[in-house]
Amino acid sequence: MFQRSSLSVLAVLAVGGALIAGCSSSSSSSSSAPASSAPAATTSAAATTAASSAASGAASAVSAADCKIISPISAGVIKVLTPLQTESTSKAEAGIKAYIATLSTDEAKLTSPAGKAALGSFISSLEKSLTESTSAATGTLTTAIGNLSTACPS
Repeated sequence: MFQRSSLSVLAVLAVGGALIAGCSSSSSSSSSAPASSAPAATTSAAATTAASSAASGAASAVSAADCKIISPISAGVIKVLTPLQTESTSKAEAGIKAYIATLSTDEAKLTSPAGKAALGSFISSLEKSLTESTSAATGTLTTAIGNLSTACPS
């Protein structure tokens, strides 16, 4: 289940995410593996496949309408996740699950494959962070946040 050490990944992401958001390079690549639960595995497999193709030209493949949804999410990731690191394990897990539900609703509104891939990869990485070690979750989330932040031109 949710490991307390995974909360420390949020601190790493707060710094890493801020750095990623400041980068204009789109050389990120997806390396996430499917999650262990069946629904997450489906999301992860689809996101991984689509993210691979999105990484080569995400900025040009994401529709303007999708960018109106993705850009605020990307800009607010650290603001949403950072406060969870000081919460109890149960509150942090509930917060991440609520955030995932909100993101899934937003993902359903997307129309471009690249937009769905970027957000889907991020959702999948959040799901995986609930069961992964800190080091594994950090790598997965950092890549997904990077892909999300480079999906739309600033």
